Amino acid sequence: MAVDAPGVTESEIRVGGVASVTNPLGAHYDEHFEAVDAYFRMVNEDGGVHGRDLVLAARHDDQLANNDAAVQALLTQDDVFAVLPVASLLFAGADELVQANVPTFGWIINPEWQGTPDDPRANLFGQYGSFLCFGCASPTVPFVASQEGAQRIGLLAYNVPQSAQCATGAERSFEQYAAPGSATVVFADKSLGFGTADLSAQVAQMKDAGVDLVLTCMDLQGVVTLAREMKRQSLDATQYLVNAYDREVLTEFGDLFQGSVVMTFFAPFEVDDPPDGLETYLEWMERTGTEPNENTMNGWLSAALFVAGLREAGPDFSRQKVIDAVNAMTDWDADGLLAGVDWTKAHTDQADPACAAFSRIEGDAFVPVFGEPGKPFVCVDLAAEGVPGGTPTA
Repeated sequence: MAVDAPGVTESEIRVGGVASVTNPLGAHYDEHFEAVDAYFRMVNEDGGVHGRDLVLAARHDDQLANNDAAVQALLTQDDVFAVLPVASLLFAGADELVQANVPTFGWIINPEWQGTPDDPRANLFGQYGSFLCFGCASPTVPFVASQEGAQRIGLLAYNVPQSAQCATGAERSFEQYAAPGSATVVFADKSLGFGTADLSAQVAQMKDAGVDLVLTCMDLQGVVTLAREMKRQSLDATQYLVNAYDREVLTEFGDLFQGSVVMTFFAPFEVDDPPDGLETYLEWMERTGTEPNENTMNGWLSAALFVAGLREAGPDFSRQKVIDAVNAMTDWDADGLLAGVDWTKAHTDQADPACAAFSRIEGDAFVPVFGEPGKPFVCVDLAAEGVPGGTPTA
């Protein structure tokens, strides 16, 4: 069927993406591109979508500071139907994508993804929802503390808005959700400079305060610096890590993180009875020589949601029909990779229940914890009181 839309020909649907490939963290955000390409190869091998092959036609490196220019190039030069993946540390071009109403899929770490009732940003789709409230309370971290038997929480963050708000959210989480007489934050420092190399004073204070669980709103370099200092001062406390599900982390720093708890929003690769979506992802990572890790999973999820919306839009698809199709999904789980996203609410409302999967670093492996066989996610209602009381496992 003839479709009159940018990036669409009789034989192809062309998309393009942008990532902070050049970045000060040394992170491999280009892996998002590789995962999208792998997903498209899988779909094309099975006949494509609506008789057309999917093509990742443009890959821009925004070099951290040039996201707006990269987005402009996607909109004005590359002739793409949709934008994916987005894996940018700074998402300065978000407003232009909203104004152009281009379906956009990517890694939700930036506040620009989130909508409001007056500005729902209905064309921006994060890989597990688009609501991102750094300062909001959530029962997830108090649940982890309860499972670890932790009573005294230490909290470290940088003196930049996203990091500091993340720490504030953690404080609010314990105030709202922790059972009476259970875990409380006894030490918090939100004044750290980005790239700090000396955390000796903070670790000493946490040791004096009897901290037994350490939460951080920091990058990998920061948590490595912290772990080294904790080891040097013999601070016997578990670290809770939200961005460390990567075998490279185990290879380089596994000795520092033994016993640490790692959180993911997707089903960990090591779960018993893996869901269909995980088996497919791992198969295609192997077939394409792509590393299975958090970056590639995020890119894979972006591609999967785009394709799901494209298929639902029908053979006479358009950008708006794809946007509408995704926003009508009430329980999108990528064949079990996610706990489920209600896209009728996911732009403007905090996910309820709050769901995540957890693993512990043991030796050279991530070992799933807290869940049940075939049920990798732990989900806690936002209305829960006295976590872990009333904590369901999904």
